[in-house]
Amino acid sequence: MPRPTEYENLIKTRALEAVQPTPGAVAGFLKNAENFLTLSKTLLAGAPVATEPMQVFTNAYEGYHQVVQAVLEFHEVRTKESGRALAIQRVSADLKLSAAEMAAVIRAHDRRNDTSYRSPFPPLSRADAATMVAILETYLPAARTLTGA
Repeated sequence: MPRPTEYENLIKTRALEAVQPTPGAVAGFLKNAENFLTLSKTLLAGAPVATEPMQVFTNAYEGYHQVVQAVLEFHEVRTKESGRALAIQRVSADLKLSAAEMAAVIRAHDRRNDTSYRSPFPPLSRADAATMVAILETYLPAARTLTGA
């Protein structure tokens, strides 16, 4: 199957690089996403462990990133240095996130970076965490459909 034009253009601008597919990688990424989703939902529901919204959010965000990686692998491309945000946006468009969902994912990426690299304040809310879980839960099946995995 030919790669979509949007991906070819990102290769031409060197934002992505073409790669040989790794057998089983798409299914592996999607399985990882499923595991992150299960954990996120368990934590959000109030598992017997003390759960901070940060734990739920981080697991859901990383699960969504696994979805992104699966779609990139399906199109036989990988990000170059610091291309994570662009890859997330490209794949989110492919999965047809609504404008509000796209904004939430972009904010989630920014929050993840801010919290991980700059400052833990303001703390993530339960609503932030729940939004990321809902997006992962909605678009994991969409990624399975897109990739045929």
